[in-house]
Amino acid sequence: MKIEQLYERARKELINFGLKPIEDVGKILNIVQASNVPEDEVMSLTQDIYIRLFQELKRGDQNQARQSWVVASGNNFEDFIRNFINQSLNSEGIFAIKGNNLKKYNNANDIVGFLTLQAKRRCTQTNTGVWPDSDIIVLTKEKNGKIKAFALLNCKTSDHSRNDAVLFWALALRDNGIKYCLMTQDLDNKFAKGDNDRQISSLRKKAEAYLDRVYSTNPTTQECSQIRKLDFSDPNKIKYFLDDLRSWRREVVPDFDDPPINEEGLK
Repeated sequence: MKIEQLYERARKELINFGLKPIEDVGKILNIVQASNVPEDEVMSLTQDIYIRLFQELKRGDQNQARQSWVVASGNNFEDFIRNFINQSLNSEGIFAIKGNNLKKYNNANDIVGFLTLQAKRRCTQTNTGVWPDSDIIVLTKEKNGKIKAFALLNCKTSDHSRNDAVLFWALALRDNGIKYCLMTQDLDNKFAKGDNDRQISSLRKKAEAYLDRVYSTNPTTQECSQIRKLDFSDPNKIKYFLDDLRSWRREVVPDFDDPPINEEGLK
């Protein structure tokens, strides 16, 4: 589908464009992915359409449009998912932080130590800490003020992004009680086909076994209890994801509190 056709479709569907910029990015992303453009063009095309709509419908200049895009999307899939969680759930006391950023804060030392895998080096008979492959760590606060992690989200665009490593970390961290999930654009359709299709991928079968959930923005995804479609144009599909996070918090941190938290509270 040509870019002009994609733009016109987005223009018609995003009637209230600009009211909720992060949701706008998600809806444009769905439209672009459904057009089967090459995987390395998905985010750049989403950006182009967003910026053009901003300039036309909000009558801002290109600089304002680009600033809005950066705030809404973070410029990549991982940051977009993190921003979406915080916009949707931070008012309920759920906060998503970039995984590597957590190690910068003194108040997060206990969480960092808990999540770090202690690997035994056989040659030297010593231990070394291995930080998990976790793009996003989802946090909440107990009523006593202690901040705890309850979910790790690994964000990938396609299987080229080493999804087998996701399976390793899902197994390595299984005993700590933290939920481990994959958020994927699935640009190479590894998670699209379900059990009713003889071409179901071995990766999907393993993911169903070892991950707490896979959420895919691929519009052709055949759903099951473990593999869910993340469609930002369908409120019900978004609700599944947000309700999972709410449910996992109750399970992992039953004595949670719900005031908004941010990185300032981790210092």
